[in-house]
Amino acid sequence: MQPIKNIIFDFGNVLFDLDLPAIERNLKLHFGENFAAAKEKLHRERIFELYEVGGLSTEEFVDAIRFAAESPLEKEQVISAWNAIFLEMPRHRFEMLLRLRERYKVFLLSNINDLHATWIDDYMVREHGIGDFHARYFDGVYYSHWIRLRKPDREIYEYVLADAELIPEETVFFDDLEINIGAAREVGIRGILHPAGTEIQDVVTPMFLETPTLQT
Repeated sequence: MQPIKNIIFDFGNVLFDLDLPAIERNLKLHFGENFAAAKEKLHRERIFELYEVGGLSTEEFVDAIRFAAESPLEKEQVISAWNAIFLEMPRHRFEMLLRLRERYKVFLLSNINDLHATWIDDYMVREHGIGDFHARYFDGVYYSHWIRLRKPDREIYEYVLADAELIPEETVFFDDLEINIGAAREVGIRGILHPAGTEIQDVVTPMFLETPTLQT
């Protein structure tokens, strides 16, 4: 097997810890008895998927949630609920990324939207004093709402490989969802499932920082 030269990370629950149920908890609180109907409407109209690939502006997305039930929510309620998903990115993971970049090309590939991306940029400055997060820690960043593709569609992996000029057999991808790992493997990338709640550094360090290259 060819040695690994490229490492691609998913963001949520791989590098950045998330509280995935937080959005639904908060929207349920705001919508009250209208929550079930609002949730069904939003999923039927594929609001979340469309926003994730840039098919809706942030204003359109927020309004879609606000008016999903008979009693509209406030804009601030929607944005606060939507961003409640975030917990933290510990300092040691930043250091891990810098060490990796000394030996590999490192990329970020995430299904993400404009509101979340903006929140993350603000967090990096507010909590860590980092104003150049993308350029400092990655050779390339691929957000779904920028490239209008999302995991687990095959096209997003093909896009990253072509754009970054990567050989799939020389590339490893970490993600917390089996469906995304399976899709990456279909295009020849070595996919490694990283279960949510586990520490990515505990996996990466012995595989990539204590040995020259990953061979098997």
